[in-house]
Amino acid sequence: MRDTTERPDAVEAGTVKLVGTSFEKTVSEVSELLNSESYYQHMSQAHNRLWRRPGQSKDCGLFKFNKYRRLMKNRVKLALEDMLDVIKSSQLCLFLAWFDIRVRYRRSKLGPFWITISMAIFIIALGVVYSKLFKMPSAEYLPNLATGYLFWTMIATTLIESPTIFIENGAYLKDMKINQLVFIFRALARNTIIFLHNAAFIACVCIYYQIWPKWPVLLLIPGMALVILNLFWITLLFGILGARYRDLAPIIQSLVQVLFFVSPITWLPKLVGADSWVLKLNPITYFLDLTRSPVLNQTPEPCSWIIASGICILGLAVSMVLYAYKRDRIVYWI
Repeated sequence: MRDTTERPDAVEAGTVKLVGTSFEKTVSEVSELLNSESYYQHMSQAHNRLWRRPGQSKDCGLFKFNKYRRLMKNRVKLALEDMLDVIKSSQLCLFLAWFDIRVRYRRSKLGPFWITISMAIFIIALGVVYSKLFKMPSAEYLPNLATGYLFWTMIATTLIESPTIFIENGAYLKDMKINQLVFIFRALARNTIIFLHNAAFIACVCIYYQIWPKWPVLLLIPGMALVILNLFWITLLFGILGARYRDLAPIIQSLVQVLFFVSPITWLPKLVGADSWVLKLNPITYFLDLTRSPVLNQTPEPCSWIIASGICILGLAVSMVLYAYKRDRIVYWI
């Protein structure tokens, strides 16, 4: 008893019939099949052109290709329906994200602002020391460090959580039929809310150093949207692979630690040169340029838009195809 099927070709050919989940309709269809000779003969003699009959070898490869093509088309359709459904359920994702934060900081007076306080202490201490080491004025170094570390925290948290996103929600996936993309949007919404809390410290830094908003700050909106889209496909891709291969989680944690030191967070790009391979081969460089530069009244480089958009398109295509092909297997891996 179901409303959807993985064999639409069989329904179209007439070899099977999709009757839905209604008990009365199911009994009616089964009774007609048992009692009506013509109805029985019609279904028994129907032929699905995508399946070979016994002994039929002609165009075997074509039959297999058509079968695989129809199967993938149906899976991609279901994956796109999941995407549209989770967009319509955005309020549910936001509620779950806010509920996660409230549970985490239950009975706390300051709540998530504890993260902001700890971040402020870390940035101020690091800024004072590193500005002396790099021989740079604090008015130049500290705003770059604060904004870079703010956006990096969001990116790093999402990367670390992504391999275990389905594993941690395994209880829901095993007990009920639920759109799996809800957990992806839930994690992104939770990290975005925490990011907005931490942005209060960045506002204080900008006010202290008299960095007033100008027109480039408007570029923060499309830049942030592009970064979040990239984080979406990264979370989806690593979530699927992490459910299948449990070694991915510690690998990502180690990789995040390395990325922190090789990305322009605690140091400025001009210190290593604009043509350095450390910058060109590091996608975090382009993500930070799209988000940090507008806050500091600077225009992001055109190559940052192009490369980040290219990564986004390619990543979304790969992750959605993988999700369409393996969406039914995730629950068996966790």
